[in-house]
Amino acid sequence: MDNSLSRKIHDMAIECGYDGCGIIPLSALEGYKERFDERLAKTPGSEMVYGKLYELLTNTQELFPWAKSIIIGTIWMGKYRYPASLQGKYAKGFFLSVDTVPESPEYKKKIRFESWMREQGIKFAGGEENAPGMLLPLRQAAVAAGLGIFRQNNFFYGPKGSYYELVGYLTDRECEYINECKVRPCPPKCGLCRKACKTHALFEPYTMHPLSCVSFWTTFGGGVVPPHLQEADFGTWICGCDACQDACPHNRHDWTVGESFYGLDELTELLEPNNIIAAPAEELRDRVIPKTAMHIPPDKVDILRICAERSMKNEAAAARQ
Repeated sequence: MDNSLSRKIHDMAIECGYDGCGIIPLSALEGYKERFDERLAKTPGSEMVYGKLYELLTNTQELFPWAKSIIIGTIWMGKYRYPASLQGKYAKGFFLSVDTVPESPEYKKKIRFESWMREQGIKFAGGEENAPGMLLPLRQAAVAAGLGIFRQNNFFYGPKGSYYELVGYLTDRECEYINECKVRPCPPKCGLCRKACKTHALFEPYTMHPLSCVSFWTTFGGGVVPPHLQEADFGTWICGCDACQDACPHNRHDWTVGESFYGLDELTELLEPNNIIAAPAEELRDRVIPKTAMHIPPDKVDILRICAERSMKNEAAAARQ
């Protein structure tokens, strides 16, 4: 194993803007399939959500026989402020993703890291940031690399909470760089995340049913409310949901401070629910859909309108109470 290359990869990742970087052998994910199978057994019906991902995430070695290790990097989103008008309506993990802004310096740093790996003759695949259709179980890899832990709401948490973007690469080099994780586990009796989940998608610690998750139904689920859920439980969410993360004591953070995220302040007026409903499809497709980090397809702008209308209805109902 080339320890000097491991250090070079880590140091270059940090130089290119990552907050943390770890490298694990592919063998570190052994047992992941069994854990995935256990999750499917606990959440009957979730196969329709995880079907394609299951094949990708549990057959990495077969799909990429040349792969020997995984590079995983973290980017903390909390350095950006998040407009108050968007909170409770749009998931921060989508709208603060640097992957949605190819012209940003941070995204260009990511490309610089990839260019550097090519210059070193390193073969790699991946580079996605919390994106659907990913090649790797990013959260599992980040935990295995010592960058953080899982909390009861099923999210990866680093030293500054859960609002991290994870970026993973398969590589043909035998490398390893394991960090010393100092993140404290959840108190067993906490449960604040589960209490905040109005649709009971978090029905037990470290388990989530996607077919009861507001984030799923406001994106991949097409904006509809399934028969087993109540419209009121969706609250004012239009795209995604941060309820379980924001209720977590380990996510205490003032989102009114920090750097302005690229183009987001200019977009806040359009993102008001009434403007989402009234805006031409072309404007939503060109200006809003890219901010959803691939969670709403360009030809499905009506998902935004359906969710915006429900958001306004639920906000008005809450005001009357």
